[in-house]
Amino acid sequence: MDDTFSFIAPVMPRRTFDPFALRLAASAAVFVLLVGAFGAFVVQRERVADARRAVLERQVLEQAEARAEAAGDLQVQPDVAAILDSQARSSATRALELATTVALDAGDLSQAGPAQLSLAQPSMLFVDGMSTSPSVVSVEATAKEWAAAVMAPSGLCYWVSIDLDGETSYGTGRACTGSAAFAADATAW
Repeated sequence: MDDTFSFIAPVMPRRTFDPFALRLAASAAVFVLLVGAFGAFVVQRERVADARRAVLERQVLEQAEARAEAAGDLQVQPDVAAILDSQARSSATRALELATTVALDAGDLSQAGPAQLSLAQPSMLFVDGMSTSPSVVSVEATAKEWAAAVMAPSGLCYWVSIDLDGETSYGTGRACTGSAAFAADATAW
């Protein structure tokens, strides 16, 4: 018998792995592993940064409390506050002297306003508004009364006023305008 005519049962081909599919699956697995590792790294770094931020915030809060405590100690010690505020008191005293001189020359306290005092003493700054520093003097002048206010570094405002009779009054307060200084009622600071 001749083998050419024999029937051969069909053989099913064996499945083999496609090299491309194998590489694709391996690449996908590596990609998922890298993304997971990167995500874990980012989360870990965020936790470290949050912990650092909490420590820094606590340190800043402690420093602010220490500064506030030190500032409170500074305000409790009147000698230190007096030294810091001496320029403000000096400016108020100098403004009073100038106002008295200008008023005597003009014969009227209303003539000792900011413009007239600035002409008499150009090295000082006289304003209608609020005093914001020891070098800025807020002045209010009427025909019957004159007043000045000067802001000190401590945040306290020094007031001085004089009336037609020449009676001088001193005071302190938080409002730092010449009109507020009319409330001065003490004989000294």
